[in-house]
Amino acid sequence: MKIELAHRIRELPPYLFARIDALKNEERKKGKDLIDLGIGDPDLPTPAHIIAALTEAARDASTHRYPSYVGMESFRQAAAAFMQTRFGLSFDPGKEVICVIGSKEAIAHFPFAFVNPGDVVLCPDPGYPVYATLTRFAGGEPYFLPLRRDNGFLIDLDAIPEDIARRAKIMWINYPNNPTAALAAPGFYERVVAFAQKYDVIIASDLAYSEMYYEAPPRSFLETPGAREVGIEFHSLSKTYNMTGWRVGWACGNPQLVAGLGQVKTNVDSGVFEAVQRAAIAALTGDQAPVAKQRAIYKERRDVLCGGLAAAGFDVLTPKASFYTLIANPKGLTSIEFAARLLTEAGIVATPATGFGPSGEGFVRLTVCADKARLAEAVERLKALKL
Repeated sequence: MKIELAHRIRELPPYLFARIDALKNEERKKGKDLIDLGIGDPDLPTPAHIIAALTEAARDASTHRYPSYVGMESFRQAAAAFMQTRFGLSFDPGKEVICVIGSKEAIAHFPFAFVNPGDVVLCPDPGYPVYATLTRFAGGEPYFLPLRRDNGFLIDLDAIPEDIARRAKIMWINYPNNPTAALAAPGFYERVVAFAQKYDVIIASDLAYSEMYYEAPPRSFLETPGAREVGIEFHSLSKTYNMTGWRVGWACGNPQLVAGLGQVKTNVDSGVFEAVQRAAIAALTGDQAPVAKQRAIYKERRDVLCGGLAAAGFDVLTPKASFYTLIANPKGLTSIEFAARLLTEAGIVATPATGFGPSGEGFVRLTVCADKARLAEAVERLKALKL
């Protein structure tokens, strides 16, 4: 029997982080001590009160059955309350909020609700690979929007060709941004709403890093006048509460967009384990002091890493939000070459920004998901490299 993968799978590039994991394993087999700053996975534990809520809920046999496709009403109410407290936005938990199995799942499924073969989806470059990959799976055509350092890594809406804008069905935006850590500048969201209204484009805002900031709290796109008529926003508990493995989040916004996502999900998954949803309720409605404490920890780490690299002469982009930072490649090296030398010569795992799109060339991305001592050691290893 001849078994062949579907074209959509055969044409996929290797998933960036899977390839990084393979390279890490090769170096570890050689006995190398690696400082892993490659993947944005918090090293801090989930707060104790959230774990306690999960433990109690898991002992309740009523949580062991199939959950609701759209999420427990109490979870959707908690997510709506968070949006009200944090952003001053009021949502109907019954029509404008849906529970998702982490924002990655929801981002992956969203195009299937609205993209027809041949439709264009506007994707930031560099950007989270799932935006483009699942556009292709849905039969759409990703059109990449270069993010440039000299423009604050914002989408240049005026540079989008008229014919592309008219064919576009969805535009993805992501601020605080991965991988650049950029924030939306004043007036940017207002221009996005105007673009969406002019060309009848759905705006999908990925706000996974809303609580990972060091100065002013980032805005929600949905705070912008007119945004709720054209947009949906994806939220995650992963980074805020160190729950990356728990897989829970929500989407909220225009009720037709939320319903479309929900219709896809009812056909492909069975919802989030209710014990996890109860733990998520404890996270969203409980003491937020652990979140503030972790922001302070990340800020100290950022200052160790970015301050040390800058003092050593590296061109480093110190972030105001997220736990990512970009370092410009030394002259004569591509992003992949720089990341490879960091791994093999310094034992530092970094991500070439080209893994997020060709416009990431010129940079590697580091995280601050390691303690200060290891970050200081990473700086010393970088300083010792002969670049």
